[in-house]
Amino acid sequence: MDIATGTVHTEGADIVYDYQGDGPLLLLIAGGGGHAARHYRLMNVLAERYTVVTYDRRGNSRSVVDTETDLDMAQQARDAAAVIKAMGHDKAFVFGNSGGANIALELAADHPEMITAMVAHEGPTLLILPDAEACLAWAERVHKTYLTEGATAAMEVFNECLVGFDPLPPAGAMQNADFFMAREFLPISTYRPDFDAIRGNRVPLATAAGHDSADAYYARTARLHADLLGCEYAEFPGNHLAFIFDPPAFATALTDLLHKLAGDRTE
Repeated sequence: MDIATGTVHTEGADIVYDYQGDGPLLLLIAGGGGHAARHYRLMNVLAERYTVVTYDRRGNSRSVVDTETDLDMAQQARDAAAVIKAMGHDKAFVFGNSGGANIALELAADHPEMITAMVAHEGPTLLILPDAEACLAWAERVHKTYLTEGATAAMEVFNECLVGFDPLPPAGAMQNADFFMAREFLPISTYRPDFDAIRGNRVPLATAAGHDSADAYYARTARLHADLLGCEYAEFPGNHLAFIFDPPAFATALTDLLHKLAGDRTE
Protein backbone atom coordinates (compact mmCIF):
# COMPACT_ATOMS: atom_id res chain seq x y z
CA MET A 1 0.00 0.00 0.00
CA ASP A 2 1.22 3.47 -0.84
CA ILE A 3 1.72 6.13 1.81
CA ALA A 4 -0.37 9.27 1.32
CA THR A 5 0.49 12.68 2.72
CA GLY A 6 -1.56 15.61 4.02
CA THR A 7 -1.06 18.87 5.87
CA VAL A 8 -3.06 20.50 8.64
CA HIS A 9 -2.53 24.13 9.64
CA THR A 10 -2.82 24.69 13.37
CA GLU A 11 -1.53 27.34 15.76
CA GLY A 12 0.83 28.87 13.23
CA ALA A 13 2.34 25.62 11.97
CA ASP A 14 1.74 23.41 8.95
CA ILE A 15 1.85 19.89 10.37
CA VAL A 16 2.67 17.33 7.67
CA TYR A 17 1.28 13.84 8.21
CA ASP A 18 1.48 10.50 6.41
CA TYR A 19 -1.13 7.77 6.40
CA GLN A 20 -1.65 4.28 5.08
CA GLY A 21 -4.08 1.39 5.38
CA ASP A 22 -7.73 0.84 6.07
CA GLY A 23 -9.65 0.33 9.30
CA PRO A 24 -9.82 2.11 12.66
CA LEU A 25 -7.53 5.14 12.96
CA LEU A 26 -4.24 4.59 14.79
CA LEU A 27 -2.05 7.62 15.50
CA LEU A 28 1.70 7.09 16.01
CA ILE A 29 3.49 9.91 17.86
CA ALA A 30 7.25 10.20 17.42
CA GLY A 31 9.60 11.05 20.26
CA GLY A 32 12.84 13.04 20.09
CA GLY A 33 13.54 14.01 16.51
CA GLY A 34 9.82 14.19 15.76
CA HIS A 35 10.28 12.46 12.42
CA ALA A 36 7.37 10.57 10.82
CA ALA A 37 9.63 8.39 8.68
CA ARG A 38 10.90 6.46 11.70
CA HIS A 39 7.43 4.87 11.82
CA TYR A 40 7.20 3.87 8.15
CA ARG A 41 8.27 0.24 8.64
CA LEU A 42 5.88 -0.18 11.57
CA MET A 43 3.13 1.59 9.63
CA ASN A 44 3.52 -0.83 6.74
CA VAL A 45 2.80 -3.77 9.06
CA LEU A 46 0.01 -2.13 11.02
CA ALA A 47 -1.74 -0.91 7.86
CA GLU A 48 -3.08 -4.42 7.36
CA ARG A 49 -5.43 -3.73 10.29
CA TYR A 50 -5.61 0.03 10.84
CA THR A 51 -5.60 3.31 9.04
CA VAL A 52 -2.24 4.40 10.42
CA VAL A 53 -1.25 8.05 10.58
CA THR A 54 1.99 9.58 11.78
CA TYR A 55 3.40 13.07 11.43
CA ASP A 56 6.45 15.29 11.64
CA ARG A 57 6.02 17.08 14.93
CA ARG A 58 6.01 20.87 15.06
CA GLY A 59 9.45 22.26 14.22
CA ASN A 60 10.78 18.98 12.83
CA SER A 61 11.46 17.78 9.27
CA ARG A 62 8.63 18.95 6.96
CA SER A 63 6.60 20.61 9.76
CA VAL A 64 8.96 23.56 9.99
CA VAL A 65 7.71 26.56 11.92
CA ASP A 66 9.54 29.81 12.57
CA THR A 67 9.80 29.70 16.34
CA GLU A 68 12.36 30.19 19.09
CA THR A 69 9.96 28.69 21.63
CA ASP A 70 10.70 25.55 23.61
CA LEU A 71 8.41 22.56 23.25
CA ASP A 72 5.02 23.10 24.89
CA MET A 73 3.51 19.75 25.87
CA ALA A 74 -0.08 21.02 25.81
CA GLN A 75 0.45 22.41 22.32
CA GLN A 76 1.99 19.13 21.21
CA ALA A 77 -1.15 17.36 22.42
CA ARG A 78 -3.31 19.83 20.49
CA ASP A 79 -1.23 19.14 17.37
CA ALA A 80 -1.90 15.41 17.80
CA ALA A 81 -5.60 16.15 18.14
CA ALA A 82 -5.47 18.31 15.01
CA VAL A 83 -4.00 15.43 13.01
CA ILE A 84 -6.77 13.10 14.21
CA LYS A 85 -9.39 15.65 13.12
CA ALA A 86 -7.63 16.24 9.79
CA MET A 87 -8.02 12.53 9.10
CA GLY A 88 -11.78 13.00 9.45
CA HIS A 89 -12.07 11.21 12.80
CA ASP A 90 -13.27 12.23 16.23
CA LYS A 91 -10.95 9.80 18.01
CA ALA A 92 -8.16 7.30 17.41
CA PHE A 93 -6.08 4.56 18.89
CA VAL A 94 -2.85 6.21 20.03
CA PHE A 95 0.71 4.95 20.37
CA GLY A 96 3.58 7.12 21.55
CA ASN A 97 7.21 6.18 22.03
CA SER A 98 9.70 8.05 24.25
CA GLY A 99 8.86 11.77 24.09
CA GLY A 100 5.88 10.75 21.99
CA ALA A 101 4.63 8.73 24.95
CA ASN A 102 4.80 11.89 27.06
CA ILE A 103 2.74 13.70 24.43
CA ALA A 104 0.25 10.81 24.43
CA LEU A 105 -0.08 11.11 28.21
CA GLU A 106 -0.75 14.84 27.83
CA LEU A 107 -3.39 14.02 25.21
CA ALA A 108 -5.00 11.64 27.72
CA ALA A 109 -5.04 14.42 30.31
CA ASP A 110 -6.30 17.22 28.06
CA HIS A 111 -8.32 15.52 25.30
CA PRO A 112 -9.42 12.09 26.56
CA GLU A 113 -12.47 12.08 24.30
CA MET A 114 -10.15 11.71 21.30
CA ILE A 115 -8.59 8.42 22.45
CA THR A 116 -10.11 5.00 21.78
CA ALA A 117 -7.23 3.26 23.58
CA MET A 118 -3.62 4.20 24.15
CA VAL A 119 -0.19 2.67 24.71
CA ALA A 120 2.60 4.86 26.11
CA HIS A 121 5.95 3.18 25.43
CA GLU A 122 8.96 4.22 27.52
CA GLY A 123 7.98 7.81 28.23
CA PRO A 124 10.96 9.58 29.87
CA THR A 125 9.72 11.61 32.87
CA LEU A 126 12.80 12.05 35.05
CA LEU A 127 11.09 13.93 37.87
CA ILE A 128 9.16 10.88 39.09
CA LEU A 129 12.23 8.67 39.54
CA PRO A 130 13.67 7.93 43.00
CA ASP A 131 17.06 9.05 41.67
CA ALA A 132 15.63 12.10 39.93
CA GLU A 133 18.43 14.38 41.13
CA ALA A 134 21.12 12.29 39.48
CA CYS A 135 19.06 11.85 36.32
CA LEU A 136 18.43 15.59 36.06
CA ALA A 137 22.15 16.24 36.51
CA TRP A 138 22.78 13.96 33.52
CA ALA A 139 20.12 15.80 31.49
CA GLU A 140 21.73 19.13 32.33
CA ARG A 141 25.11 17.72 31.23
CA VAL A 142 23.58 16.70 27.89
CA HIS A 143 22.14 20.18 27.38
CA LYS A 144 25.31 21.96 28.49
CA THR A 145 27.30 19.83 26.05
CA TYR A 146 24.93 20.94 23.30
CA LEU A 147 25.40 24.61 24.20
CA THR A 148 29.19 24.36 24.33
CA GLU A 149 30.04 21.68 21.76
CA GLY A 150 26.99 21.23 19.51
CA ALA A 151 24.41 18.58 18.74
CA THR A 152 26.78 15.77 17.70
CA ALA A 153 28.71 15.92 20.97
CA ALA A 154 25.47 16.20 22.94
CA MET A 155 24.08 13.12 21.21
CA GLU A 156 27.17 11.18 22.29
CA VAL A 157 26.38 12.02 25.92
CA PHE A 158 22.69 11.29 25.38
CA ASN A 159 23.52 7.89 23.90
CA GLU A 160 25.16 6.88 27.18
CA CYS A 161 21.64 6.26 28.57
CA LEU A 162 20.54 3.86 25.83
CA VAL A 163 20.22 0.23 26.86
CA GLY A 164 19.82 -2.93 24.79
CA PHE A 165 21.20 -1.78 21.44
CA ASP A 166 24.10 0.03 19.86
CA PRO A 167 23.16 3.61 18.97
CA LEU A 168 23.71 4.94 15.49
CA PRO A 169 26.90 6.92 14.88
CA PRO A 170 26.44 10.39 16.41
CA ALA A 171 26.54 12.26 13.10
CA GLY A 172 23.55 10.28 11.82
CA ALA A 173 21.94 9.40 15.11
CA MET A 174 18.76 11.36 14.64
CA GLN A 175 17.33 13.72 12.09
CA ASN A 176 16.48 17.07 13.71
CA ALA A 177 19.06 16.49 16.48
CA ASP A 178 19.89 20.18 16.70
CA PHE A 179 16.25 21.19 17.19
CA PHE A 180 15.75 18.36 19.65
CA MET A 181 18.67 19.46 21.80
CA ALA A 182 17.84 23.15 21.56
CA ARG A 183 14.08 23.08 22.09
CA GLU A 184 12.79 19.64 23.08
CA PHE A 185 15.15 17.59 25.21
CA LEU A 186 14.75 19.37 28.55
CA PRO A 187 10.98 20.01 28.26
CA ILE A 188 10.43 16.33 27.43
CA SER A 189 12.75 15.11 30.18
CA THR A 190 11.26 17.34 32.89
CA TYR A 191 7.62 16.77 31.93
CA ARG A 192 5.42 15.58 34.78
CA PRO A 193 2.11 14.04 33.64
CA ASP A 194 -1.09 15.02 35.41
CA PHE A 195 -1.68 11.55 36.80
CA ASP A 196 -4.83 12.58 38.69
CA ALA A 197 -6.45 13.97 35.54
CA ILE A 198 -5.52 10.93 33.45
CA ARG A 199 -6.89 8.53 36.05
CA GLY A 200 -10.06 10.59 36.33
CA ASN A 201 -10.54 10.64 32.55
CA ARG A 202 -10.65 6.83 32.50
CA VAL A 203 -8.92 6.48 29.15
CA PRO A 204 -8.27 2.81 28.26
CA LEU A 205 -4.49 2.82 28.42
CA ALA A 206 -1.40 0.84 29.23
CA THR A 207 2.26 1.67 29.56
CA ALA A 208 5.01 -0.48 28.11
CA ALA A 209 8.75 -0.97 27.97
CA GLY A 210 10.96 -3.28 25.99
CA HIS A 211 12.43 -6.44 27.49
CA ASP A 212 15.92 -5.38 26.42
CA SER A 213 15.53 -1.91 27.93
CA ALA A 214 16.00 -3.55 31.35
CA ASP A 215 16.50 -0.81 33.96
CA ALA A 216 17.12 2.11 31.62
CA TYR A 217 15.58 5.23 33.11
CA TYR A 218 12.89 5.37 30.43
CA ALA A 219 11.89 1.75 31.20
CA ARG A 220 11.74 2.49 34.91
CA THR A 221 9.49 5.50 34.27
CA ALA A 222 7.16 3.35 32.17
CA ARG A 223 6.72 0.97 35.11
CA LEU A 224 6.15 3.88 37.49
CA HIS A 225 3.58 5.37 35.12
CA ALA A 226 1.54 2.17 35.38
CA ASP A 227 1.72 2.27 39.18
CA LEU A 228 0.72 5.93 39.34
CA LEU A 229 -2.09 5.54 36.83
CA GLY A 230 -3.36 2.21 38.13
CA CYS A 231 -3.20 0.80 34.62
CA GLU A 232 -1.69 -2.24 32.95
CA TYR A 233 2.05 -2.44 32.33
CA ALA A 234 3.22 -4.59 29.40
CA GLU A 235 6.65 -5.84 28.47
CA PHE A 236 7.24 -5.47 24.74
CA PRO A 237 9.88 -7.25 22.69
CA GLY A 238 13.17 -5.52 22.03
CA ASN A 239 14.49 -2.15 23.07
CA HIS A 240 13.65 1.55 22.96
CA LEU A 241 13.50 1.52 19.15
CA ALA A 242 12.24 -2.02 18.60
CA PHE A 243 9.53 -0.71 16.28
CA ILE A 244 12.36 0.18 13.88
CA PHE A 245 14.53 -2.90 14.41
CA ASP A 246 11.74 -5.55 14.44
CA PRO A 247 8.46 -4.06 13.22
CA PRO A 248 6.51 -7.36 12.89
CA ALA A 249 7.14 -8.45 16.49
CA PHE A 250 6.48 -4.96 17.78
CA ALA A 251 3.28 -4.61 15.74
CA THR A 252 1.96 -7.90 17.11
CA ALA A 253 2.56 -6.81 20.71
CA LEU A 254 1.01 -3.39 20.09
CA THR A 255 -2.04 -4.72 18.25
CA ASP A 256 -2.71 -7.37 20.88
CA LEU A 257 -2.52 -4.81 23.68
CA LEU A 258 -4.72 -2.25 21.91
CA HIS A 259 -7.26 -4.99 21.18
CA LYS A 260 -7.24 -6.00 24.84
CA LEU A 261 -7.68 -2.40 26.02
CA ALA A 262 -10.52 -1.59 23.66
CA GLY A 263 -12.27 -4.96 23.46
CA ASP A 264 -13.93 -5.76 20.18
CA ARG A 265 -13.73 -2.19 18.92
CA THR A 266 -10.59 -3.10 16.96
CA GLU A 267 -12.66 -5.34 14.72
